[in-house]
Amino acid sequence: MSWLDDLFGVDSNSNDENDSSGNNNNNNNDKNIALDMLVSSKASIVTLAKAAVEAVNPQLRQILSCQLTNAVNEHFRLSDIAVNKQWYNSNPNLEQQIQQDVKEVQNLS
Repeated sequence: MSWLDDLFGVDSNSNDENDSSGNNNNNNNDKNIALDMLVSSKASIVTLAKAAVEAVNPQLRQILSCQLTNAVNEHFRLSDIAVNKQWYNSNPNLEQQIQQDVKEVQNLS
């Protein structure tokens, strides 16, 4: 089991609406953490890729390449979790995006 599973769980049943503000607050916190982790993960992947292609030492290149592979795999896992929990929609059409934004704004009040 991955540390991502420990952090966010693997069930996809979290899209049920919760009336309790505590659970919604926790869900919003989890969502914000996951989305921040996705941004950070993406930046790390870019940095590792740049370092790996610019490294002249073969051992360093191999280490960076392995780290890059691990970072990409963890990013995919985190992305899958975020998509399954409906925290991130990678390709929404315009109508879906507007409906989602309206729903999120309504939940803020």
